[in-house]
Amino acid sequence: MLSVKLRRVFLAQHRVDFRRRFDGLLAEALLLGADPYDGDCVLFVKRDHTQLRAIVGDAVGLYLICRRFEGGRLRDVAAFARDPHATEISTAELSLLLEGASFTVHRRAAAWRQPRQQAPQSTADELAARQR
Repeated sequence: MLSVKLRRVFLAQHRVDFRRRFDGLLAEALLLGADPYDGDCVLFVKRDHTQLRAIVGDAVGLYLICRRFEGGRLRDVAAFARDPHATEISTAELSLLLEGASFTVHRRAAAWRQPRQQAPQSTADELAARQR
């Protein structure tokens, strides 16, 4: 288990040369606006969907995590874009991808917030009358 606190997780939507190592993938991550040294994790998918690579860091250094799917391919996560682009995903979706599952959540549920309580109408009218 890695002792890294993930702040954000990005899924790269463009093709990346998998011969690149730490410096090359770090440059790709920085190009996407992520900072692996600050807890951002960037996940790259190989062109033929048989491998995943994630780069994440901490104050000491970088981790390059590689996952190869021996039994087949990862289901199509997304079509590759020409320009560098990334989508932010949750840590649960990251876990699904590392297990080889595909997720189909395209729209997340909105976070629940407690509705504001409105003051009774008579109290509001009384306050308005007092201020006059």
